[in-house]
Amino acid sequence: MSPQVTTYRYVRCCLLALLLALVVSVAAETTRDGWQTSLSAYYYTPAGPVFIGVLASVGVCLVALRGFTDAENVCLNLAGVSAPMVAFVPTPESGHPPDRAAITNNAATFLTVLAVGYIVVLLFVWRSRRAGHPISAWSVIGLACVALAWLVGVVWLSVDSSSFAAHAHTLAATFTFLPFVAVVALNTDWGVRVIARESTPSRTRFDGAYWVVLAGMLCAGVVFGLLHAWSYALLGLELSLLGLFAAFWILQTIDLMDSRRDAATAA
Repeated sequence: MSPQVTTYRYVRCCLLALLLALVVSVAAETTRDGWQTSLSAYYYTPAGPVFIGVLASVGVCLVALRGFTDAENVCLNLAGVSAPMVAFVPTPESGHPPDRAAITNNAATFLTVLAVGYIVVLLFVWRSRRAGHPISAWSVIGLACVALAWLVGVVWLSVDSSSFAAHAHTLAATFTFLPFVAVVALNTDWGVRVIARESTPSRTRFDGAYWVVLAGMLCAGVVFGLLHAWSYALLGLELSLLGLFAAFWILQTIDLMDSRRDAATAA
C-alpha cells in the first residue's frame, strides 16, 4: 500500500478516535454529575478540554481529507472550518458569562490562520491552472463559501464582539452539522450522479446503508424538532447526528478500500 493511501486511512481512523474520545469524556462526566442540555454545555464541565481539543482536531482532519467527489470535498471543508469555531466560542449558559477577551483572542487567531491557509490554497490553485488543470465548479463554490464565512466572521467580530460571543457558536455548529448530512447524501449513487455530476460509476456496495443513515438523520431532525420544548432535545439531536455520521464514516472507510482506487490515488 502506498504512503499516500496509508496516510489517508490513518487520518480517517483518527477522526473516529476523536469522536470516541468525546463520547468517553462526556459519558464519564455524565456519570459523575448528570446530563447537560447539549454537547456544547460540557464545555463548562471537566470534559471541557477534551471537547475543545476534539473539535479543533476534527476540523483539521476534515479539511485535510479529500472527498470522494469535489462536492463532498466542499462539504468536508465547510464542516472543517466551522468545527474549531464551535470550540473557541462557547455556547452562552446561565451562570457562565462569556469571556469576551478569550473569545476575541481565540476567534481572531483562528480567522488569521484561516486567512493564511486560504492564501496558500489560492497559490496552489493558481499553479494548477497554469499547468493546464481546470478547476471544477464545485471547487469554485467551496472557495467562495470559505471566503464568505471568513468575511462574515471578521466583520462580525470587529463590529459587534458581544453579539459574536453570544451567537457565533450556534451559527458555527449549524454549519458543522449540516455538511455532515450533505456528505451522506452525496455518497449515495443518486448524490454522486445527480448532485456531484460525476460521470464515473459510483460505489454501490453500501448505497442502501447510506440511504438508511440519511433517513435516520432527517428523522432525528424532525423528531427532536417536534420535541424542542424538552430540555434535552438539542443533546438528543447532536448525539443522534454524531452517532449516525460515525456509522456512515465507518461504512465509507470500508467502501473506499478498493485496490484499483488505491492505485489511482497513489498515481
